[in-house]
Amino acid sequence: MKVIDAIWEKRNLGIDVVEVEVQNGDSIEEVALELPKIQSDYICVKIPSDMNEIAEYVQQMGYRFREDQIHMRHDLKQPSRNALQQRLYNAISYQVMNDEDIVELKEEIRKGMFSSDRFSIDKCFTEEQCSNRYINWVDDLLKDGDTPYVMSYKGEHSGFIILKTTDERIYQSVLGGAYSKYRKSGLGVIQKEQEITKKMNGKYVETTVSSNNVSQLKALILNGYIFTG
Repeated sequence: MKVIDAIWEKRNLGIDVVEVEVQNGDSIEEVALELPKIQSDYICVKIPSDMNEIAEYVQQMGYRFREDQIHMRHDLKQPSRNALQQRLYNAISYQVMNDEDIVELKEEIRKGMFSSDRFSIDKCFTEEQCSNRYINWVDDLLKDGDTPYVMSYKGEHSGFIILKTTDERIYQSVLGGAYSKYRKSGLGVIQKEQEITKKMNGKYVETTVSSNNVSQLKALILNGYIFTG
């Protein structure tokens, strides 16, 4: 087991958070011995999906299931699109964000852009706390030098994406979403990170989606992503 003091969540939520990563090879006896020793305001236990015995055990200890993290990869091959999807795709442009765009993004996050992660569905936390997590995450990504893009549809900003890479070969679509005006418009199924990655001479783009976010999972599959873990 790997135990991580999630000090960034103290800034985000105002409480102490510990993340426990159960790893392949860990036994239920080890988890039963070590997990009760951990003390924190909030403990998140991450368990590989095939370790059902351990997952059942921690639930018997009082832990509650919140989400599965689903890992996806895209090989940058063009997916098939119907005529409407192709028109929408062609109508969306993108550019690297400037300072004003970042301010706008944070305002959009405060409107409740993200609502499906393990903290957002937990009634112990306020909408403001959950929004702060993403605003602080954006700041951290920018400090790391990752690239934020703003999407535009008919001259109006419609959403964003932040891409990260360590080797300029595999790009991670770390964070993204539609702005409030377009959240139910159907534009959410249109994605540009594959096009951006291809222009950067990348080979793959990867992302992770919560099992609670069914609409995003459908969009990823529709756009040609495949399940990797």
